[in-house]
Amino acid sequence: MTESFPSRPSPSPTTTIGRTVTTPRPQPETRTAALRVRGLRKSYPAGRDLLGRVTRTNDAVRGVDLDVAAGETLALVGESGAGKSTVGRLVLRLIEPDEGEISVLGQDVRALRGAALNRLRGTATMIFQDPYKSLDPRRLVRQSLAEPLLAQGRKAEARDREHLTRLLQRVGLRPDYLDRYPYEMSGGQLQRVAVARALASGPQLVVCDEPVAALDMSIRATVINLLRDLQRESDLGYLFVSHDLSLVRVIADRIAVMRQGEIVEVKAADELFSDPEHEYTRQLLAAIPAAHPKGRTFRARPPV
Repeated sequence: MTESFPSRPSPSPTTTIGRTVTTPRPQPETRTAALRVRGLRKSYPAGRDLLGRVTRTNDAVRGVDLDVAAGETLALVGESGAGKSTVGRLVLRLIEPDEGEISVLGQDVRALRGAALNRLRGTATMIFQDPYKSLDPRRLVRQSLAEPLLAQGRKAEARDREHLTRLLQRVGLRPDYLDRYPYEMSGGQLQRVAVARALASGPQLVVCDEPVAALDMSIRATVINLLRDLQRESDLGYLFVSHDLSLVRVIADRIAVMRQGEIVEVKAADELFSDPEHEYTRQLLAAIPAAHPKGRTFRARPPV
């Protein structure tokens, strides 16, 4: 069964999955910059000689430039191995870049060290792809929610059960989930906990690394609606990493297409789908499976 999402309309009013929002969103160029990246590069050793010296490298990210405004969703799309998730981790310095400039809310991320970098990670957070791996199975939900607050030195909030309850209620979970372990919850519930944890410190930029890829199709739309509702409430900027073009068409304001470590095209979501310029973008769009069998373009197997 192929998942189908409605397309994102333009201009306003904007539409979430299943309902309409009448308040138009300002254009990215008129909003505050949440993220600015210039010339970002990262390579890994691909071969060594007998003395252990690097003889070949694999360029995972090659000169990436991108911007995310407050309240905007920039989707970073491409096939597996294109370097999308690496960019997301580089932005938060979970991986150290080789070259490039990274600015989050006007701060030079590469110049930050120690406590200053830790404070930045309170304003720029990440939702990982697999909640079963990103949440510690030995910790109660309330302990997982408190973790980023403790890392920021906000001990009073981390110990305030009412504050943690509000975080859960914000993502549509009951207060009693605070005392559950991950194995007692479904994948959709766990990803809601992961979203709540990412929002615990009050960020303004969230890197979403394939946040619904590990979920059943029946609950993906629910999580996407949740992310969009939270974005409107707090004017969050999203860097949304995904390989699913039919999904990002719903949530993204702009789409950046990445291939072999480079961004080959950036356009508003509707423009990219209606008028793709790069051949690689056209190939990705052509590969989107049709929701109805009559719309499928695959060929029947030739007779033997």
